[in-house]
This record gives sequence, structure tokens and C-alpha cells, in this order.
Amino acid sequence: MGLRERKKAATRRTLQRAAVRLAVEHGSENVTVDDITTAADVSKRTFFNYFSSKDEAIVGDGPPRPDQEAREVFVAQGPTGDLLDDLKVFLLSPLAGPGSDDEAPSQRLADIRERKRLVQQEPQLTPRIMATFAGIERYVGDSVAERLGEDPDDIRPQIVASLGITAMRFSMRRLYTHSGDDGSAGSRDDTAELRMLFDQAFDALRRTFHPAA
Repeated sequence: MGLRERKKAATRRTLQRAAVRLAVEHGSENVTVDDITTAADVSKRTFFNYFSSKDEAIVGDGPPRPDQEAREVFVAQGPTGDLLDDLKVFLLSPLAGPGSDDEAPSQRLADIRERKRLVQQEPQLTPRIMATFAGIERYVGDSVAERLGEDPDDIRPQIVASLGITAMRFSMRRLYTHSGDDGSAGSRDDTAELRMLFDQAFDALRRTFHPAA
């Protein structure tokens, strides 16, 4: 990604973070585009270069894609040689390294926590946020196809990618809608909880297709 693209991506993330933070603080219905642009220190014209509405900014882009390094490891049958285990590691990799958006894992986790607070306050946003996961499904499907040596449009890579994204969506929905032990959002270690939810989701897939495993 070139410098210009990185700057554009950074501006988009800044706008999304401002939108989510304001929605958490004031309720999404009470947030305006002017509020978002003021908080992000950009013009309304800049805002509409990235988003068509405040709701689009609040819902956001969905989970970050694994970066090229993680993709290369996955395509090369890594890190374990087991497709399901490696797919889980691949999808979780943005929490372990810089990722395709050059963001630190700690910042991505902070974003997850803030969006978790938003969904717990406004659960009606959950379906729209979950729909954003479709954005990385093709990327994952292409990666699976390359690993398997098959065409990306063949059924097997698409099915495997769909299963992985479904497991990811399940894990994130559980994380977003689950309250902590004291009833408040974020009282647990969200990184550990997300990994645990991924483990549960992928273990369920394995037991379904390989009951004796």
C-alpha cells in the first residue's frame, strides 16, 4: 500500500472511530455528520468522500484483513498443516501483528472494545455490523483457493471461506453482545475471550465434520 493509500485509509479509520465514540457517548440517533467531522478535525466534504451517511461511518468497514505475510504463511500450508487450525490462525492474525492496515494490534483491540460497547447499548445495529464481514470473504476465499491449488470460483474454496467467516461472525457477535462478569462491557480480557470464542467455533466445525477427531 502506497503512502497516499495509507493516508486515505488512516483518514477513514479516524472518521469511523470518531463516529463510534460519539455514538457510544450520545446515542447514534443524536450524532450528526457535523459532530463527526468536528471530532475528527476534517471537513464535511472530506467526510462525504469516504461515507455516504453518518450511519455508514458508525457501522464501519468490518474486521481488518489478514496481511500479506499472514496470507503467505497460510497459503504455504502453515503454520500447522491442518486447514481448519490454519484458517483460524489466519483470521485471528490481525490481532497478533501489524496487519494489512498498518495498525497496531492494541489499536484494533481498542476498536473492538468500543464497538462492543456500542452494540451492547444499541443491539439493533448488530445485523448491519455483522453484514460487513462479507467484505473479507472473497479475500479469504482466494487465499484458500491458492492453498488448495484450486480456482477461486470453485465450490470448495468458497465453502471453506464461508465456514471460516461464519465462525468469525459468530465469535464477534458473541463478543459484542456478551457482558462482563460484573454486567459491564469489557470487564474481561477481550483478546483472550475472542480467541476462546474462535476456538469454540472452529472446534464445533471440526466435531461436525470429523466426529471422531
